[in-house]
Amino acid sequence: MTCVDFLSDTTYRRQAAEQLNRLLDDIGKCPVKRSQIYGLRQIARQQPNSVDKFASHQCERAKRKQEGAAEGAAVGLQAEIDFWTLVISLSGDFSHAGDSSHDWSVCKEGLDHLPGDLQNIPPRQGNMTHEERTHRNKLCERRQKWLNQWNNEHIPAFFERFCTHYLYRRGMAENS
Repeated sequence: MTCVDFLSDTTYRRQAAEQLNRLLDDIGKCPVKRSQIYGLRQIARQQPNSVDKFASHQCERAKRKQEGAAEGAAVGLQAEIDFWTLVISLSGDFSHAGDSSHDWSVCKEGLDHLPGDLQNIPPRQGNMTHEERTHRNKLCERRQKWLNQWNNEHIPAFFERFCTHYLYRRGMAENS
């Protein structure tokens, strides 16, 4: 069993359910259409590093609609904005992984699994020797390559669980 399979069956399943349940219980409904969820799933499979861009675009569309909407419709659009904001936080790039506004993301999970030699790379300093700078630069390149590979493997796995749970919750709401 690979790391992706293991995390998909454990952490990703649990996190997808917890994150969605928290959001959907707060807003009381499923604010996003099935077609948008299918689009999210497709983007996650084919272009994992574009999930946050896709979600940002969807969020901006909802915000533009909200500006001209009546009060009742604006509340529904806020729920959609909240959904896409959650997707952005769960898929965001590694530069925002240290952001404490959210307790978990695929990127934070990746940082937790970094190999030991890539975890604490010393900061660039002016008094470093040429060899030290070269070694540091190689470590930074290896770290970035490792993190990109992580995203390419783990974002699709997480969002498969996330989208499946959303569709499950939507089906339950429609059948009740």
